Amino acid sequence: MLAIAATTAPEPLETVEVVVPADSLVALDQADVLEQTAGGPEEHWVTIEVPLEGTVEQTLEAVSEEAGEPVFEEASLEQFDPVDEPLFPEQWHHHNVGQGGGSADADIDTPTAWGRSTGLPIVVAVIDSGVERNHPDLVGRILAQGVDFVDGDDDPSPGSTSSDDAHGTMVSGVIAAPENDVGTAGVAPDARIMAVRACSNGSCSTADVANGIIWAVDHHAEIINLSIGAFLSDEGPVGAAVHYARSFDVTVIAAAGNASTGIDLDALSPGQILVPGGLPYSNVVGVAATDRFDRLAGFSNYGRTTIDVAAPGVEILTTDTGGGYVYADGTSFASPVVAGVAALLLEADPGIAHQELVARIKAFVDRPGIVGSLVETGRVNAGRTLTRRFIDTSDSVFLAAIDQLASIGVTQGCDPPVNIRFCPENLVTRGQMAVFLTRALDPPQTSTDFFVDDEGAFYEDAANRMAAAGITTGCAPNRYCGEQQIPREQIAAMLFRGLDLPATGTDSFVDDEASAFEGAINRVAAAGITFGCNPPNNNRFCPVDSVTRGQMAGFIRRSMDLINS
Repeated sequence: MLAIAATTAPEPLETVEVVVPADSLVALDQADVLEQTAGGPEEHWVTIEVPLEGTVEQTLEAVSEEAGEPVFEEASLEQFDPVDEPLFPEQWHHHNVGQGGGSADADIDTPTAWGRSTGLPIVVAVIDSGVERNHPDLVGRILAQGVDFVDGDDDPSPGSTSSDDAHGTMVSGVIAAPENDVGTAGVAPDARIMAVRACSNGSCSTADVANGIIWAVDHHAEIINLSIGAFLSDEGPVGAAVHYARSFDVTVIAAAGNASTGIDLDALSPGQILVPGGLPYSNVVGVAATDRFDRLAGFSNYGRTTIDVAAPGVEILTTDTGGGYVYADGTSFASPVVAGVAALLLEADPGIAHQELVARIKAFVDRPGIVGSLVETGRVNAGRTLTRRFIDTSDSVFLAAIDQLASIGVTQGCDPPVNIRFCPENLVTRGQMAVFLTRALDPPQTSTDFFVDDEGAFYEDAANRMAAAGITTGCAPNRYCGEQQIPREQIAAMLFRGLDLPATGTDSFVDDEASAFEGAINRVAAAGITFGCNPPNNNRFCPVDSVTRGQMAGFIRRSMDLINS
């Protein structure tokens, strides 16, 4: 991990100390071992002093400019399944079958995730030592738009081919090496890398890192990877820049850091904080490293309350400068694994807030051995993150309906803004039903205010659109009663009107003769939208029973299947 260390200068800060990276690398052919300093908090760090170049406010003024849409380098890539990449079998972090003597399934299950997403067109900013644009396994994945805060130009290429300056190229390959029948596969092989050079010769200026974060946000990065860190007395300009990223809903993935033996970050002395991986912001995911046996790496820092997740970070095969490949160790390479998962998730569910993105990555981890006791959650699982939506629906008979409606934005969670729970047994109100049906049926907008009891309610617009389309008439003249629980018979009425279902001569149920909505109930039954309330007989509809959120998902999913048939 490229690292920055604490300063002893009095406030206002004038200088900071910077530290050489803590990651050790092993060449692919294992002919050479590239030895680097094992980064620890004290005697293992090599520090130099550099000037602090202004505040975040000043850097904002310096780097702000008209930000256009990202410009992509042209590439003609033949498409393959990522598992067909020549070096994929050596990338145990994707799919561990015991290669190298490891433990089967001690991986992030990326092939399962690729069934739903490959990261297109998510932009991940790599704020690091620069990226080798012409690497054969990165061509077409690096944005033409980049910046170099070290040299002060727009060419974020590495300053040399040394192992220190190769760091950003290695990180980028973990995230986005494409499906091109060359070399390796990135976790998000169709994501794009925004290269931001803020480090050189193994060290990073806090001002350059802060500038890089702000520049990436201003130029529309959706995820930022920071495989850098330092123990500081306060969060400083980097923390302020991360806060700026949060205000634009940008998620920051950051390394937990390495030491000769891992440090418990929960036990840091007062006045010390790991920046940025230990920052207490909702948009920060701190990442520890695991090995191919699903053990915490011996060098990896950890912390049950400080570090959010773990991810593979030992012997990670990735791109190197000079067009080659390298096995890399360090939390620097666990962090981009998680950044890649975040890119997959953002493609699959575009527009989700950073709170939800982070919550879903943390919710669907594996918890092998003691790893779950050393970080807040466990080791990331891309496959489960991409194929699961809520943590409380696995036992619901409506699981498939819930997930389908969530994937197309008809329904969200019950615990915003994280939206990681669906609450399938909670009862549905008329206001909630108006919102669900408006998303599903998309009736026209209207300027007419039909009801006097919904002013300022979350469902006001939806209730008016439903009324204008003739889907609802309210509960009484000029009233919608959005807080009332909605019974099954009223849902039947809304669905038959919204779908314009034809009349039927079939009387499907024995208990709806007294219902004013008997005709609607029979129509939705004839259309296959409902099957009754008493399986397996299903000769009763239970018209006045309240409806759970799970049942609501079943009704709406069948309705949409009918629309799309």
